[in-house]
Amino acid sequence: MRVDSDQLVSALAAIRDATRVADLQLLSLEATEVLGIRRIYSVAPLVRDARAEKILSNLGFPRVWERHYRARLAPFDPLPVLSLDYPNAFRWPEDVPASKLSAKQHRYMQLAAKYGFRRVVGTACYGPQGRAIFFGGGWDSEIPASEAVLLAVHQIGQTAFQRYCTIVRADMEVPPMSNRELDVLRLMCRGSSNPDMALALGVSRSSIDAYIRRIFAKLEVNDRTTACVRALSLGLITSDEVERLVRRARQESSEAG
Repeated sequence: MRVDSDQLVSALAAIRDATRVADLQLLSLEATEVLGIRRIYSVAPLVRDARAEKILSNLGFPRVWERHYRARLAPFDPLPVLSLDYPNAFRWPEDVPASKLSAKQHRYMQLAAKYGFRRVVGTACYGPQGRAIFFGGGWDSEIPASEAVLLAVHQIGQTAFQRYCTIVRADMEVPPMSNRELDVLRLMCRGSSNPDMALALGVSRSSIDAYIRRIFAKLEVNDRTTACVRALSLGLITSDEVERLVRRARQESSEAG
């Protein structure tokens, strides 16, 4: 399909200027309709852990699918996690080797095909403070989506998510933390116990308890899991995957030098 660049630019400008989240969703659908995509959905947060609680936004896909997705199917949807492996938008099933899916994920996609997911164009979208979502739409044509369509979907999703982050940024103020609090937060989110943190940092267990209470107060949370989720979303800590990539890059740089 040929992408009308003038219409696309106009649609992206409307998304950029949106002032309400509800308007943003409708404008995103209007933008994808320029490409022939009449059903879209998004999933947040975008993480590899299938157990993480997801927030679903749906425009155009059947409500019966949405109910089942919210109730029990979200952990088996492979598309959000797959998007992390692609720098641009990707096509399901054309761009995805069958070996990448588990048996349960295969069964989910077979079921989802009955509700408009036989072909999908999807992309990972990234925002400030480590936030990310999956954005995808149903592709009805028997002809696989072109590279121009993939690029346009990525632009629409990214522009919409950036605008969303701008609209809700008042709720995402980063609380100031001392270096020691950040040390404790990082170790806590790696699963370290209080005694292990005390040993690693050379302080008493009671000091660790005090640091954790201050961290909870600053993040406005009551438990470690929620604290780590909020800290990651605010950019106070990085994921293990990012840290591995940094270590690998440093090692390669050292070996090259």
